[in-house]
Amino acid sequence: MSKYLVILMPMIFHLQGCNSAKAESPIPSMEYEVIHESDYNEYADTTNKSTIVLSSQYEYQNELLKRTSEASKTINFETETVLLIDMGTQNSGGYSMSTELIDKGDYINANITYVFPGDSCSTDQAITNPFKFIKVNSKQYIIVTEELTYSSC
Repeated sequence: MSKYLVILMPMIFHLQGCNSAKAESPIPSMEYEVIHESDYNEYADTTNKSTIVLSSQYEYQNELLKRTSEASKTINFETETVLLIDMGTQNSGGYSMSTELIDKGDYINANITYVFPGDSCSTDQAITNPFKFIKVNSKQYIIVTEELTYSSC
């Protein structure tokens, strides 16, 4: 009887250990390329806050020309997409944004964090219009999640 008890005890601990261990794999962030970025609209035109998925060279060049005279990049819209993130017109400097793209299998989640200057921040007294054009190496559907934070200068 003692032989069976000795053999069963390690098995019980082993099985219990497997059930209580919750191994979670890290969520893989997708690589992307920021192809255009600025804090200012070159033409001093105002744009509204927007996030736009651009799926053709025409759409991409049209939106780019509203913001800058930079030459457009060559994008293969058969396999790639461009994500435009525009914070819209702001009354001062100190505004920025960060982006993380996560491949969820059936779609891509674009997590955008907008950073506003805190009350104690010293900022440029100029009209700004931060924007980014991001090349995504995928044609999957893009879902956007937005978050707002304040910097603590």
